[in-house]
Amino acid sequence: MIEGISSAIAVGVTTVLGVASDHTTKKRKQAFWDRYGSFEGFRSQVDQERVQGVRRERGNVAAIKLVRDEYPYVSLAMAKRYVEELPA
Repeated sequence: MIEGISSAIAVGVTTVLGVASDHTTKKRKQAFWDRYGSFEGFRSQVDQERVQGVRRERGNVAAIKLVRDEYPYVSLAMAKRYVEELPA
């Protein structure tokens, strides 16, 4: 009986967290498109030389983190794409 209740609570919590995460993702995407309009619009606003410097000194992960920290509406996938498309 207790296991059934625990399972139901776990399913409920998981569902609530999933819905909240989905809502946050949608808000982030909408904010990104409202702010930048496109990936190219975002790219034009980033300090490319600063990101390249971090990438050279500390690697891709640190550069992606910098982009995410400086531009909070950018998804992890977009930040990764940006860093990977930078010239060496």
